[in-house]
Amino acid sequence: GLLYVQGGYNEVEWDYTDCICQGTGMNATDYLQTNKASGPCRCIKEVNITEENNQAKWDRDILLYYGLENFHQNHRQYADSRDDKQINGDRLNSDGDPDIPFSDCEDPHNNDNSSGEILPIVPCGSIANSLFNDTVKLFFKRDDSEEWKPVSLLNTGIAMAFDKKRFNNPVEDDQLKTELEGKIAKPRDWTKHLWELDEDQPSNNGLENEDLIVWMRVSALANFRKLWRRVDHEDKSHAELRDGLLTSYLYKLEIEYSYDVSSFKGRKKVIIARDNEFGAKNT
Repeated sequence: GLLYVQGGYNEVEWDYTDCICQGTGMNATDYLQTNKASGPCRCIKEVNITEENNQAKWDRDILLYYGLENFHQNHRQYADSRDDKQINGDRLNSDGDPDIPFSDCEDPHNNDNSSGEILPIVPCGSIANSLFNDTVKLFFKRDDSEEWKPVSLLNTGIAMAFDKKRFNNPVEDDQLKTELEGKIAKPRDWTKHLWELDEDQPSNNGLENEDLIVWMRVSALANFRKLWRRVDHEDKSHAELRDGLLTSYLYKLEIEYSYDVSSFKGRKKVIIARDNEFGAKNT
């Protein structure tokens, strides 16, 4: 269901752990276990941002977070399973190519390639391997007589500036596939290669991808939220949202459900919130 949080915060959240995959009638968790090869699971939920709220709109800026419960990112073995020199783009061999990572980085290398050569996993370690990979879309319409329109969401400007400085590609941003294909392996649980994280924006691709950077900042708590997307209030295709979300409109969330939380008995949710000078509410 939906939970509304008041007390100075505009916020609505949807726990979609057990949502039903569109067109299947199956619980998403069960679908991942039995039908994942059939294609992605998509869950849809209409959200009401007006309940217990008599404001005309939620003032900009509107942010989307994902939240996880019972995920212990602060476990020492997990938190140490990374190579800071690698993610800074400096773990290179004498030829200037990515080298085998730091020994504490779990699964540092992989020889699962056609040549049989040992390749470094980039990025290596448990944190990167468990990267959150659900995707979210937001839609709106004035009333039921209209078709749903997509809300433009930004996947940049979500990572802290300090963290972004610590993540650098070992080659030029627009040369990732050309220079790295055949020289590195992807983490074992990833479905994408490093150079496929954001093919539309070279400056947000590879190790400099902000979804990766946000995930790699480990949480001290087992229940946490991380910034996922920002509403692009400047997009002229929905000028009516320039100043915020109008409470008279209807809104819908669509999740492409890929991240399995059953292994750690976890739950996950999406939160729509209004940014403010105090930051977002803590979980």
